[in-house]
Amino acid sequence: MFDTRPAYDFTDPENLTALYPLLARLQREVPVYWSEQLNAWVVTRYADVIAALRDPVLSNRRLELVVGYQLRDSDPAIAKDYERISADTMLFRDGAEHHRLRTLGNRGFTPSALERARPTVQRIVDQLLDKVQAAGRMDVVTDLAQPLPSLTIAELFGIPKTDRDLFQKWSHDAAKFLGGNLTDPPREAKAANDGMLGLEAYFLNLIKHRQGKPGDDLLSLLLAGQAEGRLSAEEVSAQCILILIAGHVTTIDLTGNAINALLDHPDQWRALVADPSQAPAAVEEALRYDPAVPFIYRIVRGDTQIGGQKMGPGQVVYIGLGAANRDPAVFANPDAFDIARPNRGDHVSFAAGPHVCLGAGLARRELEVALTGLARRMPNLRRGAEPPVRRCENIIFRGFHSLPVEF
Repeated sequence: MFDTRPAYDFTDPENLTALYPLLARLQREVPVYWSEQLNAWVVTRYADVIAALRDPVLSNRRLELVVGYQLRDSDPAIAKDYERISADTMLFRDGAEHHRLRTLGNRGFTPSALERARPTVQRIVDQLLDKVQAAGRMDVVTDLAQPLPSLTIAELFGIPKTDRDLFQKWSHDAAKFLGGNLTDPPREAKAANDGMLGLEAYFLNLIKHRQGKPGDDLLSLLLAGQAEGRLSAEEVSAQCILILIAGHVTTIDLTGNAINALLDHPDQWRALVADPSQAPAAVEEALRYDPAVPFIYRIVRGDTQIGGQKMGPGQVVYIGLGAANRDPAVFANPDAFDIARPNRGDHVSFAAGPHVCLGAGLARRELEVALTGLARRMPNLRRGAEPPVRRCENIIFRGFHSLPVEF
């Protein structure tokens, strides 16, 4: 009997769990690969990834593609509100429209704004670790990684504590559909649509109240752009939703992946414990080694060429951030986790070019404060009795369902 499986299977849970050997093989054998399974190009070399991220022909206007592909056997109208609201975010805009929204969004993520947020992050990390310190054990995901970004973003927006569980569910449902689901796309689309509607209604109501009483929170900074006549209320709401989802979901995975990498490399954990000031270096190496988003994708809007392969209008390109981060042409001994690596900051985990991640600075600070707190307060951190459970539902997001530890 012939083996009819694709040469590089991106839906096999085993491959998604052990992703990097698959990416390394692909990078060596077919660095720009046409996947019949994905009906898309897959780009894995560092130089080609950088070229793809900076190519203006590769567009972020891909909502119709996302919805249409996932609901190809169902009614795309299930996700009509998801599509409508998402279309107003900078994530799905190009050129001048993207620049307009991005420039206004930058107001909340300047170096001075991020430094003002540091005490908030420190307080939240301290409170979360206080809750588990006496128990001597915790689940990194539920006790630290999930609440940290959601509490941080909620405080930056001035969202009451009573509403934060709703935000976590809405954000998770919306992000899960964006990444692509291997089980029940119609059900996930309905959940994502409801989540986006909930977020939109909440933020539009919050905008009305905040317009009369602006403060120094993130929403007030974005409303300053609306006051100048450059954003509609719906656009302000959409940017808030994007910041909330992006700042919540990916930082959860980044935190879990980073701590897992340190647990897998006890010598590196001991180095961090011996000198917690190395936390920023550990953050960068964790970002390189196991990013929360191993792939992003674009749609080709004209004729272009990446890595010697011609690409045409309407084709999809999966850009391998995680593969590029382990390209031996750029990173010596790329599969080693080394917080003293000299060029660890050359990774592309936050992408590059016009769409480089707006919240990269905040994510770095959150993880830096968390790792510093763990190194100082829980120097004997080790794996718990129960094994970790990887979350491998698609190739876009990579994290953990659970990560038990003891200390």
